[in-house]
Amino acid sequence: MSKRLSLTQLFPFVLMILVVVVSVSCSDNQPAAELPTEVIAEVTNTLAPTVTLVAPTNTPPPTPTDTATPVPTDTPEPTATPTETPQPTDTPEPTNTATPEQTATTVATATPRATLPPPTPTVPLTAPTFPETPIRAWNAEEYRSYLSQFRDSMRSFNSEMTIFEQTGKPGDCGTFLGWSRLWIVQSPGYTDVPNQWWPLYYEWRSMLKQVVNLTTEVRNICGGSGGEGVEAQPLIDFLSWAYPRSEQMVIEAAAIQ
Repeated sequence: MSKRLSLTQLFPFVLMILVVVVSVSCSDNQPAAELPTEVIAEVTNTLAPTVTLVAPTNTPPPTPTDTATPVPTDTPEPTATPTETPQPTDTPEPTNTATPEQTATTVATATPRATLPPPTPTVPLTAPTFPETPIRAWNAEEYRSYLSQFRDSMRSFNSEMTIFEQTGKPGDCGTFLGWSRLWIVQSPGYTDVPNQWWPLYYEWRSMLKQVVNLTTEVRNICGGSGGEGVEAQPLIDFLSWAYPRSEQMVIEAAAIQ
């Protein structure tokens, strides 16, 4: 290993040489003076060479690292897309089309038909009556009076049947027998009924026939002939429309001249 001396390490040697030279020069002229022991020891210690050994360290030189340099990539150049150029198409030449000649057209005109009047409802020529029914010549005022009395009997009978339906209490036989006389014996049948009165008159006589047929058992019980009982529901169903209709019939009769 090589040893290296620094400049500071050589300085003591140089100083010692200078001291020796001075000492020799002085010895030629004067007797040598003795140096104090402390000085000699200090100089000796000072002049003692100090050798510092420095061991070199094997520091490996830096190893260069390979840095990958990016390689430029090839950018594809745009390719030209061929565009088809439309070719002109052959336009057909117009052809001369023969125009058909106009022919005379006969337009048939609809002949308006005569408007027929609505059919008149057929009403029987004979209205229902009972053997006890009095037959008289037509009298409009008398008919209006009996029609009003029939309406009153329907109103009273409907009230009696409503009470019976709700409470089970039978009606008064005297009142019922009075209605029966009105329907069968007192309400007249008419001859020579005018056409404008005939539909209303026929409807009135038909309703008299229906109520008399529905109340046969009631008359038997109230007249003392006996009976097994009366089915109330048919009477209730009949009166539910017959009474309102009798009210309307009185209004219609008052409007006929």
